[in-house]
Amino acid sequence: MVLLLATRCVQRRTTPNAYQKLITSSNSYRLIASSHHNASDKYTETRLLSHASSMYNCNETAPSSTLIGHFSSPLSLYRKQQFSTAVARDYDSLEDVGYVQQPISKLIHENNDRMPRLQALREQLRDEKRQQQQHHQHQSNDVKVAESTKPMIDYSTDMDNSILTDTHGRHHNYLRISLSERCNLRCQYCMPPEGVPLSPTSNLLTNDEIMRLVTLFVKNGVDKVRLTGGEPLLRKDLVPLVHSISEELKKSNATSSNLVGITTNGISLSRHVHDLVDAGLTGVNISLDTLSSDRFQEITRRKGLDKVMRAIGDSISAFQNRYGHVRTGPNGTGGSRVKINCVVMKNFNDDELVDFVNMATDTFGGDVDIRFIEWMPFNDNAWSRSRFVSYQDMVDKITNGGLPLERIIDGPNDTTKWWQVPQKDSTRIGFITSMSEHFCSTCNRLRITADGKIKTCLFGSNEKEVSLKDIMRQSSSDDPRQQEDDLSRVIHAAVQRKTFALGGHGSADNIAKAADNRPMTLIGG
Repeated sequence: MVLLLATRCVQRRTTPNAYQKLITSSNSYRLIASSHHNASDKYTETRLLSHASSMYNCNETAPSSTLIGHFSSPLSLYRKQQFSTAVARDYDSLEDVGYVQQPISKLIHENNDRMPRLQALREQLRDEKRQQQQHHQHQSNDVKVAESTKPMIDYSTDMDNSILTDTHGRHHNYLRISLSERCNLRCQYCMPPEGVPLSPTSNLLTNDEIMRLVTLFVKNGVDKVRLTGGEPLLRKDLVPLVHSISEELKKSNATSSNLVGITTNGISLSRHVHDLVDAGLTGVNISLDTLSSDRFQEITRRKGLDKVMRAIGDSISAFQNRYGHVRTGPNGTGGSRVKINCVVMKNFNDDELVDFVNMATDTFGGDVDIRFIEWMPFNDNAWSRSRFVSYQDMVDKITNGGLPLERIIDGPNDTTKWWQVPQKDSTRIGFITSMSEHFCSTCNRLRITADGKIKTCLFGSNEKEVSLKDIMRQSSSDDPRQQEDDLSRVIHAAVQRKTFALGGHGSADNIAKAADNRPMTLIGG
């Protein structure tokens, strides 16, 4: 049974070609309906349908226009009469929209010859539930067996058709998994001083569940996995998990780009780094926001600068022992496997940028990359425009401090704008410009929180999260293939709802004002 959905789409620039594309792109709508039908989670079909109406908002800012799509059954819980009335009301008005160059009725019939005429729509809606019941009653056992032996989704190697490709054409091959909500620091930009409410251990993903998800994502094109937190080193059995992920990537991908990274505060890294590298770890990002012991304690609300500095050196040694070079690329000429992430805040550590660059060269021989990160707003981190330091301000501070910079090439889908100091050419200096010059158009990242929810955008609201953990734990099917199909449908539906930029908020100030996200430690970065 095919339904016609007429809904208002908030969109800045919608062209006739875009309308044609949206009208003919029905597979995603079918997948949303089907994925919800198979999923055993708390989302009702009515709610998912309402979410689906905003999936194709290519740009979330005004003015409004109209989007047309169609759904396949099952949609039995929807209030059909009200839906039909809304269709009838909007159907005639759409032909007056300036963007549409020919009557909507003509476009609809050209798109799908099976689509019923509007005059028959209400009658067919009334019969939908009865037809579905009859369909299920007459479904034979041999048909069920046939369906169980083939995937319900075509796992195509064509990235344009992958379940991880969104409506903006972005394929997501980078998966970030949070392993813990707990952290042994209390960084100001991450959480309030008292910490955050934590989920019970039973609500967090197990290693087996993580590997089920990794296997599915890798099957659909993911070739890079990063483990985050909280503090991921607080996770028990981390080394075996890294080994399992590394082996899955090697098994499922023919390319050499299979990367397993970790982002850590470095406090306990020295105790584990050699075992992790031997298990398959290919890179480590260490958070360090100051080179002053007093400032370190102020921003993290804990002591530990000496441990972090030691961890940087130990990480360099571990990668050199394993790979011969700490840098990737031919003869170690590429980026470093050890990166230092520094969140910059005005009147706190913005006077240390030159010191960080000198430290990378003088203390660690140019074997680390430094990345300066614009401070981003998250729930409970007291973000303020008055303490924000932009990318351009950071560059100016470094050059005015006597270190001329020259731009170098960024990698594909890179979140970092890379520079180097000519006389210190082994050290790369990067800037993550999420707020002043976002890189959303090339985003290839998806996140899974420690409690098992898929988060398609770092700045997306909690309402857009979907629990993959619940689907795995509450599946009504004992067939692994059916369970995989259920997960795939919901993952695809979530990816289709990904907004174009900044979670749909438009700016850092709007993100802070909305306050509809998690604290950073509960996201995983």
